[in-house]
Amino acid sequence: MTISVALDCGAEPPITSIEFAPDGSSVATCSQSGVAVYGWPDLKPLTTIQTSSPNLHDLAFSPSGDRLAVAGGTPAENGTVEILSWPDGKSLRVLDGHFDSVMDIDWLDETRLASAGLDHNVLIWNTSTGARTETLKGHSRGVLAVDHLAASGLLVSAGIDQSLRVWETETGSLVRSLAIHVQPVGSVAVRPSDAGLPMIASASDDATVRFWQPTIGRMVRFTRLPSKPRQLRWLRDGSLVATCCDDGRVYLVNPETVEVTAIDAAINGPAYAIAIAKSGGSVLVGGVDGQLMRIDLP
Repeated sequence: MTISVALDCGAEPPITSIEFAPDGSSVATCSQSGVAVYGWPDLKPLTTIQTSSPNLHDLAFSPSGDRLAVAGGTPAENGTVEILSWPDGKSLRVLDGHFDSVMDIDWLDETRLASAGLDHNVLIWNTSTGARTETLKGHSRGVLAVDHLAASGLLVSAGIDQSLRVWETETGSLVRSLAIHVQPVGSVAVRPSDAGLPMIASASDDATVRFWQPTIGRMVRFTRLPSKPRQLRWLRDGSLVATCCDDGRVYLVNPETVEVTAIDAAINGPAYAIAIAKSGGSVLVGGVDGQLMRIDLP
């Protein structure tokens, strides 16, 4: 395993989200300083992109890769999602409808996008027209994470109320609630596999990673980590979950055996964001003080 610390900017705000560009040659990050783009794998700074929101929490590329959505807002005032052209970063549209910060976003297809807000709501947008098509109400507190199951037309959200909720994306109907976590749920991710029943992984402040089968509404297994997990992502073959934690380390979790493997490398302080390289052989971790670290997996 090779490890390279790419950036340590001292007084910089924490990295809140990381996404690899569609062609795999660069990576976009966001923080309160805006959007920054780096080359991959050398992590050489390439450019910055100005956005309308003063506080950014998440970014996501459209399925075609020609647009980048950036989410944020002003706490207790408004939440927005800005659609930018890629790679030039031109602002195409601002989706404005949340009453508190947007914490997570997920492209459902080329024209539909879901946004999760601290105003307790999940909104579904038509990004071509800017129209809000569905408002998903059911969480009793702020929503922190959202992901979708493309084959079944379902959306999974999670948040401060300690629950996961499963919705129909076409109708906005609540299918079921999954409530076993005992602390806020900060991250959810759908397993990238067509084999068997769909599987969701969730990471919570209760220091657990849990695996669910959302279409039948049950938790299948869980494991406890040595440190509170902040964000998790599946490896591209769906074999393992990689999660970054408050101790600055990355842990790999096997969804079948719930065996946990710790990666020795760590950033200095909590790690808030993690992304899997297009090759699948590396992860990129971001955290406090604008730190970025590349970790090549065994």
